[in-house]
Amino acid sequence: RNAWDFGFMAQVSMGRKASIFINVVTVLEVWLALVTFMVMNGENAKLVWPSLSRTFTMPVLGVIAASFVFVPQHHFSFLSLLSTFSMVVAAAAMMASTFMLSQWADPYEHFGEAALFQWWNIPRSVGIIVFCFAGHPCFPGVRAGMKSPSQWGLCINISFFVAFAYYAAFGFLGYIVFGADLSETVTENLQYIRGARAFQTISAFCFLVKVQLTVPLLLHAIVVALWSPAAEGPQWPRGRILLVLGISTLTVLVALSLADKVAVVASLAGSLLVMITSVLFPAVVHIILTRRFGNGVGGVCACARYCVVMAFGFTMAVLGTGLAVKDLTA
Repeated sequence: RNAWDFGFMAQVSMGRKASIFINVVTVLEVWLALVTFMVMNGENAKLVWPSLSRTFTMPVLGVIAASFVFVPQHHFSFLSLLSTFSMVVAAAAMMASTFMLSQWADPYEHFGEAALFQWWNIPRSVGIIVFCFAGHPCFPGVRAGMKSPSQWGLCINISFFVAFAYYAAFGFLGYIVFGADLSETVTENLQYIRGARAFQTISAFCFLVKVQLTVPLLLHAIVVALWSPAAEGPQWPRGRILLVLGISTLTVLVALSLADKVAVVASLAGSLLVMITSVLFPAVVHIILTRRFGNGVGGVCACARYCVVMAFGFTMAVLGTGLAVKDLTA
């Protein structure tokens, strides 16, 4: 069961070549997510400890994340509660600091409808939004490690609803408060609010904890995709441990080089890779497995849903990737 991942699902439904392809996409997706999270945590650490540079904090955070990979999944789930608590505290601290501002940006008053809708930015926005819900390749491993797998549906529905509400409220608040000056790492904006230093430190530290506890899950997904655990024998032979260390080192180095383009990297990862693993691949696998082991894909309405999902995913993937590459090379 520990070997159940997207590669396994692809091989069962479409064969060996599909398994190799989805494993490559999974590795790149989760790895770019790791790069983005390391950049975010480097910025948060710099806000908490201003005297420390990113060249020091990122490697330290990388070592900590790598060590957490070896914690069993069923034990690590308890740390997820700490991650959720940190996220709530960070949001509360940020909201408290914004109310210390004498005046909000209110971009609608200055830019009118352009502040609310810019159709040419839809692919960029979709890429970042999809990136926020990345990590689907981690799901099989998490479910396999659950104490009560029967509760998976309830857990995932609640998690996605909370994540959607959190991201939507957080993004909306940040935009109306800071407007066009909103930083890619929003905790940076808090340093310009007079008297909000304590809230800034609390918010940055809590976000650091939240992201730091997310990174091991993504790193574990990469390791499983590249080297699945043995059905018998030790789960962590020497070569697999070296693989964890190698990926962690590479991630830190790339994060340092892309520290000023975190939003572009997130948009690229969301459009090119997450769109495959979170939208297109699940739809295709569901169709194939339903036809093979079920009663078919259903009637006209069911077929229409599949078509809409795949048309949306393909269109946004092409447009979003093109814009992200353009932004990255600009």
